[in-house]
Amino acid sequence: MSHVHHPDSRLRLAATLLVSVAAALTQALSSLCAMLFVALLAMAIIAAADKALIENIGRRLLRVNAFLVIVWITSSINWRYMAIDEAGALLATQMSLRVNIVTLAASLLLMRMSGVDLSRAAVGLGLPSALGALLAQVVRQISLLSETKMRLERAMKARAYSPVFGLRSLQVSSQAVAWLIIHALARSERISFGLRSRGMNSTRWSARESTPWRALPKTDWSILGAVIVIVGFCLFLPTLGIQS
Repeated sequence: MSHVHHPDSRLRLAATLLVSVAAALTQALSSLCAMLFVALLAMAIIAAADKALIENIGRRLLRVNAFLVIVWITSSINWRYMAIDEAGALLATQMSLRVNIVTLAASLLLMRMSGVDLSRAAVGLGLPSALGALLAQVVRQISLLSETKMRLERAMKARAYSPVFGLRSLQVSSQAVAWLIIHALARSERISFGLRSRGMNSTRWSARESTPWRALPKTDWSILGAVIVIVGFCLFLPTLGIQS
């Protein structure tokens, strides 16, 4: 496996956590805007070589910002006096920048990383093995629900079902949710039996050993180093007199 295209997952997760913590702790809008600009620039550069990436990240950002619209409506407007709440607007701005930064950082740095690789990286950074196994199972269950939902939607479309507002659509939707839960539970039970037959349980996880830190190539460390330098520069911007 090439380290150029697939850097060590522990370093990628550490870089993601570094960006997330830095975005959560800083209050300066100039630092947050700088980090968001760098993240968008990195996305544009990577998307030039991978057209499908921009579509996936775009859909993810659309969902996230749809939630942020609710945040803006509830926090930036003083509904009692029907006026703009400056403190609430500042809080909503900071939250919007932080959420978009973390979303872009996780999408770019954890790109093409499976749930098992993510849990192994977390265990490699010090997470207990039992929690790593739990994380892997949670990620797998979420993907299992998504796959089951797609299968049910294809089956409904094959039967010419067209959702419209009405009692019948509500009844069919409730039945679909029930079938989704039933199918997901049945498949998760089969997966659980398969994992137990391979020696995996909640306290013991037979994960392969990670590569020693000293054996990692310099190209892997350069990713974490670049993130540290960029985050440090963005956090240093307010001291340069660049205020929002």
